[in-house]
Amino acid sequence: MVLLLLGGSGCVYYNTFFNARQSFSEAESSRKSSKRRGFKGNQAQYERAIEKSLKIVENYPNSKYYDDALYVLTVSYYWTEKYNSTERRARELLANYADSKYAEEVTVYLAKAKLEQGDIEDAMEVFGQIFETETKREYKAEAAMGLGNFHYENRDYELARSYLRAVRDSLGDGEQKRLAQRYIADSYFDSFHFGDAQGAYLQLLGMDPPSDDYYHALWRAAACSYRLQRLETGRDYLRRLMEDERYFDSLGVLKLKLAEGFEWEDDLVRAEELYFEVAEQEEVKQTRAEAYYNLGIIQQFDYDDLTKAKEYYDSTASMFRSSPIGRDALQRSSDIGKLETFRRPEAVDTSATQDVIDQVAYTQYQLAELYWEKLNKPDTAMMEMRYVVDSFPDSYDAPKAMISLAGMTRSHLGDTAAADSILREVLVRYPGSDFVAEALEELGLRHTAADTGYAARYLEMAEAFFVDEGNIDSARYYYQLIADRFPESEDYLRAQFALIWLTEEYEPPGDSTLFFAYSEFADSFPNNDWSRLAKSKIRGEKARQQAPPEEDREEEEEAPGERDEVGLPEDQVAAGEGVDTTSVGGDYRESYYVGPDDQQLQLLQDVEPIRIEEPFEYPQEAYQSRWQGYLYFQILLDSFGEVADYRLVGKSPVNEINYRAGLTVESMAFDATQIDEELQETWVVYKFEVLLPEQLR
Repeated sequence: MVLLLLGGSGCVYYNTFFNARQSFSEAESSRKSSKRRGFKGNQAQYERAIEKSLKIVENYPNSKYYDDALYVLTVSYYWTEKYNSTERRARELLANYADSKYAEEVTVYLAKAKLEQGDIEDAMEVFGQIFETETKREYKAEAAMGLGNFHYENRDYELARSYLRAVRDSLGDGEQKRLAQRYIADSYFDSFHFGDAQGAYLQLLGMDPPSDDYYHALWRAAACSYRLQRLETGRDYLRRLMEDERYFDSLGVLKLKLAEGFEWEDDLVRAEELYFEVAEQEEVKQTRAEAYYNLGIIQQFDYDDLTKAKEYYDSTASMFRSSPIGRDALQRSSDIGKLETFRRPEAVDTSATQDVIDQVAYTQYQLAELYWEKLNKPDTAMMEMRYVVDSFPDSYDAPKAMISLAGMTRSHLGDTAAADSILREVLVRYPGSDFVAEALEELGLRHTAADTGYAARYLEMAEAFFVDEGNIDSARYYYQLIADRFPESEDYLRAQFALIWLTEEYEPPGDSTLFFAYSEFADSFPNNDWSRLAKSKIRGEKARQQAPPEEDREEEEEAPGERDEVGLPEDQVAAGEGVDTTSVGGDYRESYYVGPDDQQLQLLQDVEPIRIEEPFEYPQEAYQSRWQGYLYFQILLDSFGEVADYRLVGKSPVNEINYRAGLTVESMAFDATQIDEELQETWVVYKFEVLLPEQLR
């Protein structure tokens, strides 16, 4: 009876191992015989091999087939992408069966599993040991490929080639030799050694490569020929592909590359013929879009026909808008369209007001920038910028135009002396301009004795006294200096507002003085962010005057310091109350919903950014202000949900907070699929919450 049981048990044990080995062998045979690169074999067979082998390992720990089972598990786990289990079983086999016939192969799989898990250094160390050890050629080849791939990915191409050549010249089988040769060729191409790369690709063609490698080698050989100015040779390589029926579905792409060769030798007629052919006949939209895009480039930069170029760019964008060239084409079309908006104005009447002069000069400045930054016409850009300087010397943007002209002179003409001369002229002609700081920066004179005499510098000093030192009198002095001497500065209104605010915060008169001061400010300077903030202060003062007597108030009423910029308690701000334009402070926010072209904007609600490249950090310079609340931005979202442009319309009284928040909002991207279609590619209002750091609450 005992003998019968033992015999039955042995039969079950043997059958279990036999079935495991059979499934494993079939999976391995399928993987190794496949010509598909990256094919991982029959997954179901590997899974069956794992299931059966685990029974051996778990139920028969003293079996003579235990190391066989560990080997099957190691390999099967690897090809089913269970890399942690691969490493565990490989280490178990190597620790307990160091002399096993599977030890060398399992060591290779250990290194490969480490590599897949991101343990790069450990994997390379194991591969290095294998490569330096007297072991089977096939295992040394695996190690050399692993080392070669690693150094290739890290762009250490010379070291990568040393291992790849070992595979190609002696260690590898046919497939490994071809793969190593492809990596060698690509390494030369990626490091811009196009002569060596071309020779390596031609060598790959002589190794009977599969169809994808054959296409890759000829395509890259053509690209190398173009770079080496062997244009006809490159086109011959492309024609070989075009005549091969295996690649008929790639004819459109091949024709684009062929046309590129004609462009390289300035045969624009033949290049255009091919681009037209692809644009009219190709079925793949992306390829047609690229043809139209290239036609637009030719029209813009070779023929200077911006109208025709815009037509081709529009065709590109309408056909494949989501691609990189589609987005670029849309931008180029938009830039060309702006030419009509920014065209050079007629002569300005001598009776024109300063506002009219400033607007005309700014429009002309935008035209010059458009030629410089978007249309690649530096000479025209410099001419138009010089027109701003000469024709509108009294405009607000004249010094800004001079600084831009200096930059163009330095960049395009390479004349540093002339550029610096223009910048120094800015300091002489416009010593109080808002743009003096930029000129000083370019000359390397910021924070020197020359860095004084303009509003922004005095504003820095005022805020330094207020924020850093708590010196209210000195802060007030410099704010008053700006208010008295720089009425044209962008910092003028800020200084005027700050003077009233300092009185409110540190010397409150206890009567209606503040009410009338804010009212006069709002009436004198309407329709700007600071007047809107003044109006909020007026409403807050009215609410305070109309509040019930102290003894009638509830004990839990908020302390005076716990209010945001529109006079709302913090708990209401956090809950989003008071935001609707019909609630308290509604008229204050109405202007936030009027877009750049006076269109009514909508609030972007219930959508959080999916990416923020510049996270907001509460600036230390603002600690003393202890300000928290909401900023309001108008943002322009592109079709991908990224912020293409923004305007800060509801500011805090602290400039550094506004600046940091602007950087954060500019870096945001939203999930376009969560945004209503009518809000995409248009301006919307976005609320940005600023909270005090934890240690200041």
